[in-house]
Amino acid sequence: MLQFKMVNLKHLTLLIIVVVVAFLSYLFYSLNNIEKENFLISNIESALITTKNFLEEEKKQALSLAILLSEDKEFLEYFISNDRKKVFDTIQKKLKSISIVQPDKFKIQVHDKELKAYLRSWDYETSGVRLDSFRKGLVYAKENKTPFVSVELGLRLNIKAIAPIFIDDEFIGSIEVITEFESVSDMMKQRGYDFVVLLDSKYVDNSNIVQKNRKIKNYIVCNNVENISLLNSLENIEFLNLKDYGYEIGDVSFGYFSIYDLNNTNLGYILIALKKR
Repeated sequence: MLQFKMVNLKHLTLLIIVVVVAFLSYLFYSLNNIEKENFLISNIESALITTKNFLEEEKKQALSLAILLSEDKEFLEYFISNDRKKVFDTIQKKLKSISIVQPDKFKIQVHDKELKAYLRSWDYETSGVRLDSFRKGLVYAKENKTPFVSVELGLRLNIKAIAPIFIDDEFIGSIEVITEFESVSDMMKQRGYDFVVLLDSKYVDNSNIVQKNRKIKNYIVCNNVENISLLNSLENIEFLNLKDYGYEIGDVSFGYFSIYDLNNTNLGYILIALKKR
């Protein structure tokens, strides 16, 4: 009888040890996962702040250049005298000097007083295209008589800085500096993050975004993203559940914030994902 009790006690002790070890293992596993998730969330939140700072810096650069060009004496002389060829040559000269430090970063468009395309740095032949019906930033800069920069949808979704041009307080046109998101993407890539710009596809009819761009559900990818695996993973995301700002932790973990236009319309999202190592 005593021997039987000793055997049962040993079995009970062994069972208790197994249960305790299993519990401690589960607790360690859970705490480790929580620690990893908190670390991931902290990284993503930091990356979102960094991305917003980089975007603001890009906007400031574009706006500063637009203002400088709108006050440039050589440019104004040829623009006022309606010499398109010399305006074009002057702009190319300015861009060439900038490209020494920042190659192929900026494009420039000049508009006349009726907000028609007067000249494009990438297309000398095109002029006279009316823009005021879909370019809200141009109308805003003209009506408010002030330089303006935003993420805006025109021919493409990108950063557009506009400076109105006045002679004796009379509006005679405006000059626009355009820059893409690739600089921000490159800076985030150097820090170990993927950068994705998504435009709601319902706005594509109002732009010249090529149809070959990758589509993820109801969104068009508007920048060059090399991480195809990430884009494939985003196919499983319920974008309708996204808010204005936040993060998703799961099979694909990313932070995001909304892109709004001048009229506070949600155009899409900017996503930041930590690259898998």
